[in-house]
Amino acid sequence: MKKTTFYFVMFVLLGMLMPFNLIYADGSNKIFEGAPCINPPYIIGNYPETTFLFYIPTSGERPMAWEADNLPKGLSLNSETGIISGKVTDAGEYTVTLTATNRLGKDKQQIIIRIGEELALTPPMGWNSWNTFGRHLTESLIMEIADAMVKNGMRDLGYAYINIDDFWQLKERGADGHIQINKEKFPNGIKYVADYLHERGLKLGIYSDAAEYTCGGVCGSIGYEDVDAKDFADWGVDLLKYDYCGAPFGQQEAIERYTKMGKALRATNRSIIYSVCEWGQREPWKWAKQVGGHYWRTTGDIGDHWSNKVIGPGLGVMEITDMNASLSEYAGPGGWNDPDMLIVGISGTSMSIGGNNKGGCSDEQYRSHMSLWCMMASPLLCGNDIRTMSRETFETLTNRNIIAINQDVLGKQATRSIRADYFDIWVKPLSNNEMAIACLNRSDKLLDVLIDSKTIPGLTANAEIKDVWAGRNLGKLSDGLNVKLEPYQCKVYIFSGK
Repeated sequence: MKKTTFYFVMFVLLGMLMPFNLIYADGSNKIFEGAPCINPPYIIGNYPETTFLFYIPTSGERPMAWEADNLPKGLSLNSETGIISGKVTDAGEYTVTLTATNRLGKDKQQIIIRIGEELALTPPMGWNSWNTFGRHLTESLIMEIADAMVKNGMRDLGYAYINIDDFWQLKERGADGHIQINKEKFPNGIKYVADYLHERGLKLGIYSDAAEYTCGGVCGSIGYEDVDAKDFADWGVDLLKYDYCGAPFGQQEAIERYTKMGKALRATNRSIIYSVCEWGQREPWKWAKQVGGHYWRTTGDIGDHWSNKVIGPGLGVMEITDMNASLSEYAGPGGWNDPDMLIVGISGTSMSIGGNNKGGCSDEQYRSHMSLWCMMASPLLCGNDIRTMSRETFETLTNRNIIAINQDVLGKQATRSIRADYFDIWVKPLSNNEMAIACLNRSDKLLDVLIDSKTIPGLTANAEIKDVWAGRNLGKLSDGLNVKLEPYQCKVYIFSGK
């Protein structure tokens, strides 16, 4: 059969099984329009001889088919689903060429699969149950979120992890020494949910605590690290968020407790990402990677508000930004500063974190929050109800250009080059000798900010400028770029060339 005939038949068959679009109020979803575009991440890490799972994030009209050249021995691609899976025995760095094809064209992209001792070579992306649902999580909720992430296209922008937070377990450990799953919430068990996600190319995260009980007062993992890590692996868990409620305050005690779980996770037969969640009180950026961590909280819990000038529990976006701003030297491939999860689109609906009496942040503030987290190379774990989000929230969370800055293979966290009374300027080196620059208006007034070679050393008049959120090329820098900022607005630009 000729290749063109093969693709035509495949398109027809898949078209019977898959919707072309998830339709929004305006009748479209741009993620599922046009020719294919293979999106980040473009580098993936995995331990040798452990299960490998990667869905190729690809925007474009459906149906679509995928090809992969030079996959390492042990991996295979399902050309109809875009899922690469298997196990690789030999450590090494493998360059793979991916191709995605639909009726409008094709896209080729090289990715690197690195089999070795590092995971999370770009910041993890996904969703976490806590910030909206708190203790009110269920098996059906997690599966509905997975379905929504596939149908609305978030999976095709790189969102891969769906994380179960606190309250999936009972308070007391079982007589056999194992954590007991709350069967009222998860009647079919955790493995059932993991299998459901894996069939869709998604990955499952779970939660525990380095003490007898979690922050919510249910069973933690202290003294049972090996047992729990093995259970998590047997269930098919891909990420562990490990909290620190009820544990000793001292740094050395924290290092010891996180080391035990880090070793237990590494001894399993899975590549499990390890989230060190001790809220930055013991400077984890200095030691968390050495104990096996892949990202670590640098701040206390975030609230659903812009600033602590608004009364409400949790830290505001601005306070957390300031706390995380000075830590860029500690972030990079395999280990990331974590200023807590995204609050984009929660809009006062949280069952667990506070907002203000106006319903959280404005859409502009949420977009600035997204910009800052992408510039700071933070994990992008949204927490809104993605089944029912507004168009504005959807567009903030799925802007391909801003996500690409977060997922850049160079893995640099932005530094804040200017901190003025009412505005910030952030600079993030990118691969291909490019540079991302963000201008943030911290005030409720209109502002003009100038970007030129004096404010940003290294810029030249010949630099080409792209407006990231608008998706427009602005030409050369010449004598400078005058940036007009609305209240609380953050504009992001990519500068390329010399």
